[in-house]
Amino acid sequence: MEIIKVKFINGITWITNRRNPLFLIACLLIHAVYAVVFHMIGIGFLTALNICSCCFYFFYLFILQDASEKSMLSAYFEILSFSVLNELALGPEYGFFLYIFGMSATIYYMLPSYMNKRFFYQSFGIALVMCLEAVVKLAGVPFPWIGEMAAAYQPAIFLANIGITASVMLASAFLYSQEIETVWDSLNYKINHDTLTGLYNRRYLEHRIRHMDHLQDEFTITMVDIDFFKKVNDTYGHDAGDEVLVKVAACLMEAATDDRLAVRWGGEEFILFFPNTKCEQAYTTVENLRKQVENMIISTEGQEIRVTITGGIAEGFPGGNYENVVKSADDNLYIGKQNGRNQIVM
Repeated sequence: MEIIKVKFINGITWITNRRNPLFLIACLLIHAVYAVVFHMIGIGFLTALNICSCCFYFFYLFILQDASEKSMLSAYFEILSFSVLNELALGPEYGFFLYIFGMSATIYYMLPSYMNKRFFYQSFGIALVMCLEAVVKLAGVPFPWIGEMAAAYQPAIFLANIGITASVMLASAFLYSQEIETVWDSLNYKINHDTLTGLYNRRYLEHRIRHMDHLQDEFTITMVDIDFFKKVNDTYGHDAGDEVLVKVAACLMEAATDDRLAVRWGGEEFILFFPNTKCEQAYTTVENLRKQVENMIISTEGQEIRVTITGGIAEGFPGGNYENVVKSADDNLYIGKQNGRNQIVM
């Protein structure tokens, strides 16, 4: 089930990233089909109109190879012009006015930023279709014999136009909602995680601890600091320092199994949060973490770097002041540094 979900998300992402060229291709195919249909019916004017539209999309797709927002705006006005001409030629019974309504809604998704005039284009499309229908209803169709030639195909053409318009609107709404959801997920991730290491940040830890009603027993906080990190930056450069942070963070992430949290507290300081855990239980995990970091060789830009960590452990209780627990862990960390570093103090 998880594999299907991942494939679905990847498919949606693929379509979203290519929505403009896919839309232009769809328009090209629709016009090609209508060119054939009107040719079979024998309406030369509408056949030529659809062939011209095909050339328009072919030019953008394969000659200019342009699927930018500017090309989408051109497509928008091509669809409006096409719909108006078909409406004047055949009348409202064939449903070509629906494309104007459909595009007036879809343009909001297809032009997310172009000149910040989406509402203007929407308003223009809605006003256009209202004026067009008013003209057709009051003055009639200018060329009634064209509609008579296609009368036998009127129900099929009308249903096809409804189906195409509805499909485009539903697809746009769905993709737009998925894109918004992706943006929110990304935003929430950035709000709660450290950009460099991928660990949770201080804000998230503080939020979790303030809402730890689910905790029934003690919780443990371990403050971890990379020893002589400033020396790493001064000797090997800040890029190497960032690599050290990332590697050490990966070790903390491995230690943060189940409902534990690995947090970048700031600079080279990290926190491991153990809910419903006593100090003695946490000590074993953190000591193994210390040994893992001590034995790790970090290769970057032809250099091999070794670092150690010092940690302080403190215990707290639900309903207590977690800041005091953090301070106690920091005090124990300071004791470890004073006593030679590369050790865990509780």
